[in-house]
Amino acid sequence: MKIRDSGMPDEAYWETLLDVPLILQRLGVARFRDVAELGCGYGTFSLPVARAIAGTLYTFDVDPTMIARTRVRSAGLPIVCDHRDVMEHGFGVEVDAVLLFNILHGESPAALFRHAASALRDGGQVLAIHWQHGPTPRGPDLEIRPRPEQLIAWAAEANLKPVGDAIMLPPWHYGMRFARD
Repeated sequence: MKIRDSGMPDEAYWETLLDVPLILQRLGVARFRDVAELGCGYGTFSLPVARAIAGTLYTFDVDPTMIARTRVRSAGLPIVCDHRDVMEHGFGVEVDAVLLFNILHGESPAALFRHAASALRDGGQVLAIHWQHGPTPRGPDLEIRPRPEQLIAWAAEANLKPVGDAIMLPPWHYGMRFARD
C-alpha cells in the first residue's frame, strides 16, 4: 500500500534534510543485530544502518524504483531489498529492530505498528521518526503529521510502550523507541 503524501523529492535535496548520523546515534541503532526498514526510499538510512549494525538490514518498499536505487547504492553491504507490501503480507522476517521512519502519516499507522511488533524478536524495539509538528521545508500536511502522543497511542494498540521520551532530532525531526509491554 502506497502511503499518502509520501512522494520523494530530488535525492540530493532529500538527503540535505536529515542528519542521518545524529538520528542513528540518538536512537541507538548500532546496538541491534538484524533490522527491518519500512520504506527504503533512496537508501538514505539503509546504507548507514547496514554499516552500523552487526547483522542484516531487510528493507521493504512498494515502489520498485526505490528498491532498484537502493540495490545499486548498497552493493556489497548486508542489505536485502524486498519489493513487498508489508501492510498486506507483513515483514516476513524476525529482527531486533524495525524502523518506521517518516511513514506514520499513512491511513493505518496502528496497523504499521502491529506489523512491526510482530516482526520483533524478544527484547526488540520499534524505532520511529517523523517530521516535527510545525513549519518544515518538507513533510506531510500538518493535518496528518503525527505528534509524539499519537505515536504512543498507536503503538499501544500493538502492545508496545515507549522507551523513554521523544528524542529531538534536529533540524526537523523527532524520534521515539517502543518495546513490547
